Amino acid sequence: GYEVYQYNSKTKKYSKVATVKGTSYTKTGLTTGTSYTFKVRAYTTKSGKTAYGSYSKEVSAKPALSKVTGVKVKNSSSKAAKVTWKKVSGASGYEIVRATKSNGKFKKVKTITKGSTVTYTNKKLIKKKKYYYKVRAYRKVGKKKVYSSYSSKVKVTIKK
Repeated sequence: GYEVYQYNSKTKKYSKVATVKGTSYTKTGLTTGTSYTFKVRAYTTKSGKTAYGSYSKEVSAKPALSKVTGVKVKNSSSKAAKVTWKKVSGASGYEIVRATKSNGKFKKVKTITKGSTVTYTNKKLIKKKKYYYKVRAYRKVGKKKVYSSYSSKVKVTIKK
């Protein structure tokens, strides 16, 4: 099997966090946006005696929010666009950005402050104009926000 060790920056030491039979391990309960360092070593037990291999190189990972998916937009009412998306687990909220050209500069139009809210209606738009939207999730970690990457962009033409 394998032993998985995690570095503790406070004690400046590694401690064993798991013993696994397979070749993968998932560590849960970590903080989004914080870097964690791990190393692994193999072991074998025969006749009651355990032999250990060398430690692997250290590897670091930073838990991140999933990219927002399922983004859709439609001309929902008079001069308005309704943007919807799928909820991202662990999100504190979402940021919606908009552009008026496919390759134009995106500007923030709304920050949603509830992770359970998965819809936004952008009002007072211009008839016959095209709008492009992207959404990203964020999670509050202490006093700062840690962001996911942006969703794919979606387009709507205001017809009504």
